[in-house]
Amino acid sequence: MNYLLCSNAIGPLIGLWLIATTQSVDSSKTTDVWILVYGGVGISVGLWIWGRRVIQTLGEDLTKISPSSGVCIEIGSALTVLIASKIGLPISTTHCKVGSVVFVGRARSRDNVNWGIFRNILVAWLVTLPAAGAISALLMYIFTFVV
Repeated sequence: MNYLLCSNAIGPLIGLWLIATTQSVDSSKTTDVWILVYGGVGISVGLWIWGRRVIQTLGEDLTKISPSSGVCIEIGSALTVLIASKIGLPISTTHCKVGSVVFVGRARSRDNVNWGIFRNILVAWLVTLPAAGAISALLMYIFTFVV
């Protein structure tokens, strides 16, 4: 399952590397193993640093997850990422995972989901898009006109 989830996360890194080294995004080129290892290490370090907090929020605070519901969540989100990756849709594995957690919790009972935490997650997602865009535009402005 991790392969399916990480395959979607490593793609942007490989795209950036191809643009930086070849000035093109030719998908027929083979990817160097070291860049895959680099991406895997980055994902692992992120999980090591922030994983406990995210797992606590999704697995305990948002809704209680049993072994059977955990299997449904993993398979559902992994298949969603796999299908989206195969057809070329850039999707967030985090969004898939949260969606799976909420819907599995809701399928068990409406009271199983902490809707306040889900609301906070949605607000964070809505703020992230314009914030990332503004920061990126500011950096582009600095690189274009200052550097």
